[in-house]
Amino acid sequence: MRDEAKEHSELLLAIQDLGYESLRYSIFNDHRPREWETRIDYNPELELYEVYSTMDRASTGSIFKFKTFEEAKEKFTHNLKLTVFINKTSVENGESPEYSSPLWDKIEADIENMKCIVEQEIKKRHFESLHYVLCDETKNLPWAFHLYQKNGKFYVDGRDERSYVMGNTIEFTSFEEAKIAFLERLEHCVKSNQFKVKIGKKTYYSSPLWDDENTD
Repeated sequence: MRDEAKEHSELLLAIQDLGYESLRYSIFNDHRPREWETRIDYNPELELYEVYSTMDRASTGSIFKFKTFEEAKEKFTHNLKLTVFINKTSVENGESPEYSSPLWDKIEADIENMKCIVEQEIKKRHFESLHYVLCDETKNLPWAFHLYQKNGKFYVDGRDERSYVMGNTIEFTSFEEAKIAFLERLEHCVKSNQFKVKIGKKTYYSSPLWDDENTD
């Protein structure tokens, strides 16, 4: 026979062990469905556990049914981990998370701080007119250099006229290394286009850094 109180306590303990108290979840229908929740219920008619997630407007995704509590618990915690992964990835890619949580809000704050640091370096060099994208891997901007974070690492690459990656994407374990490499590529871009102007070749795009033929 089920001991719902024991199962409820076991699930709460698992959430606490993972540090997921700030996530949205429901255990055995302890409140009505809300947006972006991970839920575990028990269906007494079918004698099955049901695990599922809600989306915007509390709409329901796929419902997974299990005969045993252990199986349902494993799926429930897996969905919670997936929620953290999805929202961390969204924040790292410059997208909005499903809701606010300290599990990914700090990442968002860190990213904004890193963007500010790089923007300051760009302004010091008067590179504002260059094509570049910070912390948004998917943004389409022709001939842009990208600096972004994903899964705890930093990446730098250049894009072509269709925003496809040119050459290799370089991976870095530290923000400082990635920042230096990114700024070096911007500097090379300026020198390369200035040289093209001097020898009469067409540049990738217009910029006051090389449109003036007297730029040295």
